[in-house]
Amino acid sequence: MIFAAFYLICIGAFTYGLTILSRNYNRDAILRQVKKVSVLIAARNEGKNIGKLLQSLYNQTFAKENFELIIVDDHSDDDTFEISENFKVSHPEMILKLLKATGYGKKQAVSQALHAADNEIVMVTDADCELPEKWIEKMLAFYIMKDLKMALGPVLLSPADTLFEKLQVLEHMSLIASTAGSAAIGMPVMCNGANMMYDRKSALDVEEDRTDMELASGDDMFLMEQFIARYGSRAIGFFLNREVIVKTATMPNLRAFFRQRTRWTSKTRAYTNWKIIATASTVFLFNLSIVFFFVAGFFMPVFWCFYVLYIILKTLIDYPIIRRISAFMKQKKLKFWTLPLEFIYPFYVVFTAFAGMFAKTRWK
Repeated sequence: MIFAAFYLICIGAFTYGLTILSRNYNRDAILRQVKKVSVLIAARNEGKNIGKLLQSLYNQTFAKENFELIIVDDHSDDDTFEISENFKVSHPEMILKLLKATGYGKKQAVSQALHAADNEIVMVTDADCELPEKWIEKMLAFYIMKDLKMALGPVLLSPADTLFEKLQVLEHMSLIASTAGSAAIGMPVMCNGANMMYDRKSALDVEEDRTDMELASGDDMFLMEQFIARYGSRAIGFFLNREVIVKTATMPNLRAFFRQRTRWTSKTRAYTNWKIIATASTVFLFNLSIVFFFVAGFFMPVFWCFYVLYIILKTLIDYPIIRRISAFMKQKKLKFWTLPLEFIYPFYVVFTAFAGMFAKTRWK
């Protein structure tokens, strides 16, 4: 029961944090002080997606002379570079720097873009994302208003047509909810590199302290960890506003899904922030206990009673935060899949945790 108690405290705190943010998310952040922004994109084999991203950046309400776009092509085997180059030629009004990666991997590509940036504030997203038209304007207003070093924003998976897609979207929304809730209570433990803004000089300063550059994942998490260590948790905020929701695609199949999640979990062994470690350990151990009860039930059927009891308990703990985030994301219907997901989720968490420890991972 001790793992369940810790899990209740953890998710309860995040739910409270999300509730605080939810009271304010409809209030507009008004940009009263215009600053120039550099948008950083690391791209590899995104020929099918990069055009959509470029168009969504072109459609931004933020003045084009006030932001630059830096794309670093990480040794793509497709036409990612050519599509980006053609877009640059056909849209001369945009400030677009198109670079070939000098290193390998997403972290090296993002670092190269960071060093090439001319502006004091940078934003990062992924090459397969679609951005709302007020993304730069609204995120910048929030960042300045709150006097932050790093601002985080919501990310939504799409579409949610098949059962597999629905469960992906629901699971990912729960992660975004925890990201938002933890930041709201001054204990940021997660972030998503598809929607971030931060101070360029600070990122360059903490880059000297990073020891994770060889890991395949964590370009966002390890940067946030260093920001926390250098500037404190309160220097990081989450903007819960529908006008800054970044959309990215669900995984097409189970193989791609587990490859992505294994890559995500592979970085956990390198964390140094005790709050991040404690949160990850709490979630893992509680889910591991559920899996243990299920397996033990084959030897002593009474343990299946504990398995069902823990699934019900986990559902009751998770449902309030899922209900809030699904309402914010306008995905209310997905909350009814919470219980089916709870029966699957513990096995997925345990599998990806162990796979992340031992499997070799790479970025695409």
